[in-house]
Amino acid sequence: MNYYSLNHKAPKVSFKEAVIKGLATDRGLYFPENIEPLPTDFFDNIKSLSNHEIAFTAIKQFVGNDIPEHKLKDIINETLTFNFPVKSLNSSISILELFHGPTMAFKDVGARFMARCLGYFNTNNTDEVTVLVATSGDTGGAVASGFLG
Repeated sequence: MNYYSLNHKAPKVSFKEAVIKGLATDRGLYFPENIEPLPTDFFDNIKSLSNHEIAFTAIKQFVGNDIPEHKLKDIINETLTFNFPVKSLNSSISILELFHGPTMAFKDVGARFMARCLGYFNTNNTDEVTVLVATSGDTGGAVASGFLG
């Protein structure tokens, strides 16, 4: 999977490069080059899948071959250590409660996943990595918690 800058003035990069760089050289956000719809049978069987299986199926296309499947499953297992229930509001509307994580912010899921991916890509690197976070609230706590454990 390749990612392009939303400013369209930087070269395309892999998932690994997008995670490590954070922002494109033209200061744009990275966006997936292609998003494939999940197969119909995924939705037909979703109630029988675990949260980890759902996450793996949903994220795999975006990671591509940059992380081996068994390692990606490990990262998902380390990321999703808390419940995030689906609550029905009525017969046709349900919501996913993502505020049950360690900092009670929906960003716990994304921040923990990003931290684990960056850790994987930095496994054999002895260089220091700086993570700079601009926050207007709960982002800082979620990112700090994600990198701490």
